[in-house]
Amino acid sequence: MEAGQLHQWVEEHNWDDGLSPMWPIAESPRTEFATALLMYWRLGGPWLEANPEQVNQEAARLQKLIREQLLAGFYSRGASRFDPSTELTKVQLYQLRKAGLPDMLLGSPGSE
Repeated sequence: MEAGQLHQWVEEHNWDDGLSPMWPIAESPRTEFATALLMYWRLGGPWLEANPEQVNQEAARLQKLIREQLLAGFYSRGASRFDPSTELTKVQLYQLRKAGLPDMLLGSPGSE
């Protein structure tokens, strides 16, 4: 599956169907940054990190892996795009920045 198709598949995936198809995507260096960022946010973004004891442990492990690899530059930049800041309110963005969430995870300029 080419990168654009994979990104669209992740975007349309019913996350209630389980996380097993997400692991190979998260672990692949061929996955684009935008697709991994989309996965991070669909898993719950910083809100999942804030309450790890109240969430599915597999989801927490998967998100931790994706977050670490996003910040480490593991994923390549490509044609796919995802900007989580378009799905957040100005107040949420302010609070997340104030809490120290890296701009790279907020889809700030230069993150794609």
